[in-house]
Amino acid sequence: MKRWLILFTVGCVAFAGAANAAVQQGDTELDFLGGWMMQNSAGRPSNANDLPGADFDALFLSASMGYFLNDNLQVGAVAMGAWTSTDVEAVTGPSTDVDVDFYGIGAKAKYHFMPTNQLVPYVGGQVLWSNADIDAPGSANDADVDGVLWGPVAGVRYELNAYNDFFVEYQYHIWTGDMDDVLDDGHGLFLGLIHQFK
Repeated sequence: MKRWLILFTVGCVAFAGAANAAVQQGDTELDFLGGWMMQNSAGRPSNANDLPGADFDALFLSASMGYFLNDNLQVGAVAMGAWTSTDVEAVTGPSTDVDVDFYGIGAKAKYHFMPTNQLVPYVGGQVLWSNADIDAPGSANDADVDGVLWGPVAGVRYELNAYNDFFVEYQYHIWTGDMDDVLDDGHGLFLGLIHQFK
């Protein structure tokens, strides 16, 4: 009987901590996410001097710092990086192995629904200045291009305890500026952890 009482007490404390751990005005958070993304090229190069174009999958990592202006709206700063290697079909001659490294820094905003629940869905958007370093060994198609990455995000976060959440996020990427010569749009699905400073 004593063992059941101890387990019941531990369970109540665990659930009480989770139930009180909602997003709220004044919370500052640090989050890290990683996962897979797919990007669609801006098209096949028309001549040997154009930038290479190819669809690709990549490893993607991001970190951000956010602040809740009220119980629903969070604003913050975000930084990202993505690294990939892909095979680009040349207009003439053999295909080329191309390494592409992306970096970006910018801002985000998210609106959280049902902020007092343990499971909190959200929608938002982000805008980042971005840079791509394209390395095609033995080719004249090396490039270093800048542009803007922007688009909507949607996700859901699950409160693990009073200070930590797990989240899953979908991002749609739209590229502008010189980056638009290389990439058109893309999709990303990411998993991450959030740490709250209350």
